[in-house]
Amino acid sequence: MISVIFRYGLLLALFLIVLDTTQRFYIARMVSTEIYVGLIALLFLIFGGWAALKLYQPIEKQDIDHTAVKILDSGEFSKREIEVLLFLCHGYTNKEIAEQLIITTNTVKSHLKNIYGKLGVSNRTQAAAEAKMLNIISS
Repeated sequence: MISVIFRYGLLLALFLIVLDTTQRFYIARMVSTEIYVGLIALLFLIFGGWAALKLYQPIEKQDIDHTAVKILDSGEFSKREIEVLLFLCHGYTNKEIAEQLIITTNTVKSHLKNIYGKLGVSNRTQAAAEAKMLNIISS
């Protein structure tokens, strides 16, 4: 009698192991596809974030970093006046300069007035031409 109970117990245990294994295999197969899709999505998210950080540079930094700036006399122009002059030479409007430098348009106008006075000119075109001619900036 004990051997029969032992055999049926062993057979039942074997059946439960097979059943549990097939159930886990089925769940693992179903979940693995979702996991792979999730991992691929995470990979694209990380790559997209990295690419955005590497490729995105504000216009202000691109123009100033790639433009050689030469100041005739270190006390003649302030740093902000040179930045305004760079944007002026690249054809930016007062509003665009203000947005890039995060200042008001009235401040831009004030800087332009100082630049015009120091260069001895009366408009934007003359200021840009004079700055290039005097090698204050070079593009």
